[in-house]
Amino acid sequence: MKVCIVLNGEIKNYQKTKEIILKEKYDYIIGADGGCNHLYKMNIIPNYIIGDLDSINEELISYYKNKNVIFEKYPTHKDETDSEICIYLAKKLNATKVDFIGALGGRIDHTLANIGLMNYVKNMDINPRILTSEEEILIVKNEKITLKGNKGDTVSFISIVGDSNGVTLEDMEYPLNNAKVGYLSSLGISNVMVKDECIVKVEDGCALIIRNFNI
Repeated sequence: MKVCIVLNGEIKNYQKTKEIILKEKYDYIIGADGGCNHLYKMNIIPNYIIGDLDSINEELISYYKNKNVIFEKYPTHKDETDSEICIYLAKKLNATKVDFIGALGGRIDHTLANIGLMNYVKNMDINPRILTSEEEILIVKNEKITLKGNKGDTVSFISIVGDSNGVTLEDMEYPLNNAKVGYLSSLGISNVMVKDECIVKVEDGCALIIRNFNI
C-alpha cells in the first residue's frame, strides 16, 4: 500500500512534481493542511485533508469538500505536527510505503523535524521517502538495499542516530567495504553511481541516502 503525504514546504517545479506523483500511482494521497495549496496548483485531488486548516487557502476548503475529499480537522494547539497526524492515518490505511512531498524548504525547524520523522516511520515498519523534483531521500537501517537511479547520479550517505558500522557501497565511484561512517560524517557526501543500480548495506546503524538526479 503506497501513500503520498503532501506537506506545506517548498515545491520548486510543479510540473515535474506532478509527473512524479502520477507515475507512482499512489493508493491514497493525503494533503497536510497548507500542502493542499500545492495540490491545487498541480490539479490533484487528495483522498484526505488533515490538520488544523490554518494554512490552506480558505476558498479551497469548499472546493475540496465539493470534490468529496474527507476532512479530518484538529485543534491548532496540539502535541503533534500535521505531518505526524498524517503518518498516523497512513498507518491506519495499512501503508507499507510513504512518500513525502513538500517536506523540505521553508522553515528550517519543520524541515529538520520532517527528516527526523523518517526514522520514526521506519520504526513503524513503513518505508519512507522524501521526494522533490531534484532528489529522493531514503533511510536505511540495519539492512541492505538496491538503490535504483541512473549512472552519474550523485548519492550521499549520512549517518544519523549515531555511527553506522559495516557500511558497504557497491557500484559507486568511491566504494566502501565494511567501513565505519561516523555520525553526520562528511565521508559519504557526493558519491556517484557508476551504474543504474547500486548497493547500500549497513550492518549496524541508521543513515540517510540522498540521491540527486537533476544536478
